[in-house]
Formats: sequence, structure tokens, C-alpha cells
Amino acid sequence: MCGLYRFSFKEKEGEKLGKAQLHDLNCSYKDLSQVLGAIRRKPIGEARVILNEAIDLKKAIRFRKFSGRLGHRSELGGQKGKYPKKECKFALELLQNAVSNAIVKGLDESALVVKHGAAYKQNVLKRYRKFFAGSQTLGYGKQAIWSNYGLAWAELAVGEGKTAEKKEGANKKEAAHKPKPKASEPKKAEEKAKSVPKTTSAQIKETVRQGAEVAAVRKGESFGKKINVE
Repeated sequence: MCGLYRFSFKEKEGEKLGKAQLHDLNCSYKDLSQVLGAIRRKPIGEARVILNEAIDLKKAIRFRKFSGRLGHRSELGGQKGKYPKKECKFALELLQNAVSNAIVKGLDESALVVKHGAAYKQNVLKRYRKFFAGSQTLGYGKQAIWSNYGLAWAELAVGEGKTAEKKEGANKKEAAHKPKPKASEPKKAEEKAKSVPKTTSAQIKETVRQGAEVAAVRKGESFGKKINVE
């Protein structure tokens, strides 16, 4: 709880979050809600980059709502968006407050992710004309157009994400898909020796006897007997 304003979400049991609120903001709550929606579920480093790029007019914030008569941006792939610089500055201040509160609670800054971000209309103050518009100009032109003064309030929460677990899972998948290392030469020789069938002593004796008979015939002698040649 922050003053008279409560947060619009409930924390899970045992979950630590760094929370922050800003009140009475002189900005459009519609634009601020889209800015906070753009950094939701993003790491804080990436969220800062998104906000700073919008402030520097490098990359627009995509508007998923409140996008009537809004231009299409090439850097967003043809999606609607614009550069709400004032709202991005308030979002940066809100993000820094939430990160500071998370560090005080003992959370790791490098693992923080934007868990929640939202903006709402707070107060609407009545505006009055500063000069009298006669009957000839009343209802015509810019002199007859005015709007009430609206204020916004925003809330943001950051917490530790599951980036470490995702990285471990990715490393395991890479290890599973890697090819196995080739066997060395001694291992190959051992595998070949194991694959060759073993010969028995009887087979060895038979091969020796056959070889001796062939050699004796070539010399003109039978095995164990002499041959008389005329």
C-alpha cells in the first residue's frame, strides 16, 4: 500500500517484488498505459533501451489501444505507434524507483524483470475560458475548443525472472544436439579386434596341415611318403 492508493494486483505468497507508484502526473493516462505495456515482461535493461529510444525519436512505442487516427511506423513493421516523450520520462522514473525498492529487499538487479505496469485516470479538473468569446466566434475555430485538465497515476512492479533457468535449458538442448566426438585410433583398433571372430586350436591345426600338404605336392613328395619319378 502506498498512501491512499492501493496496487491493482495481488502478490503471490513468498514472492518478492519491488513496487513503485507515481501520482498526479501531468500527462495522458492513455499514452502512459501503452508505454508501460510496451515494457511489461521485459528485463529492466531492455525496458530502459525501449524508453530511451522513444525519447530520442529512434523507435516508436506501439499502440495497441487508443490508436485512432494514429500513423503507421516503418520501424514497427507497419504497426501504429508514436513517440510519447513525456510519458516515457515518467516511466523511466517509475522504473528506477521500483528497481531501488527491489534492491533494498535483497533481489538481484541483473535478474529483474518488469512483472506489472499500468496507468489509470486519477483526477479531472475543470478548465474555464480566460477570455469571453462572442456570439460570432462561439462554436467556431480554435477559440471555442478546450478540454478539462486530467491527471494520471501509474504503478510498476519488478521481480526476479526465470532467465537463468531458460539459459540452463538452452545449454542442455545444445549439448544434446552436438555430434559425439570421434573415437581415437587405439579405440578403433580395439573395436576391430573385438569384431573379428576368434579361431580355435583345431582350426589352426587343420590350416597348418593343409599348408604342409600343398608344399609337399609342389616338391614332388606326398605327405609322409616319397614319390619315384622316372
